[in-house]
Amino acid sequence: MLVDPTDTILLIRSHDPTLEAAPQWWHVPGGGLDPGETPAAAAVREVFEEVGYRLDDPGPPVATRRASFTYLGEDYRQAETFYVARVPRRLVLDPSSWTATEQRSILGWAWWSVPDLRATTETVYPTGLVRLLDDWLRSGPPARPRRL
Repeated sequence: MLVDPTDTILLIRSHDPTLEAAPQWWHVPGGGLDPGETPAAAAVREVFEEVGYRLDDPGPPVATRRASFTYLGEDYRQAETFYVARVPRRLVLDPSSWTATEQRSILGWAWWSVPDLRATTETVYPTGLVRLLDDWLRSGPPARPRRL
């Protein structure tokens, strides 16, 4: 999760391009682990690939969850680890670095405040993001990762 100096969080808007009239959702930058990669290393790599920003250190993990979903016709079951990192400015994504799948799936991005996240009726992943972000902004990283 990337948080700018005004305490807004970057979310990416996506859909499954293989589904007709596919639902849309907002999510934090991220993705799967490469063989032998740690979750922290994957966070750094995924932020660079999806956002174009070189993150030095994602910090301690703030949350974990298990997720099951179907995407591009394949079933996924994965363990996810979430980090929160401050960025020095509101970043603009560069689609030229996205994979072909990301170019078909990503519909846009926006910076969201906690009040905007609380008020939205749109789907935002991970579930529990608002409370997690609000707690992090008030108290910093939790002593151990929260389960979402």
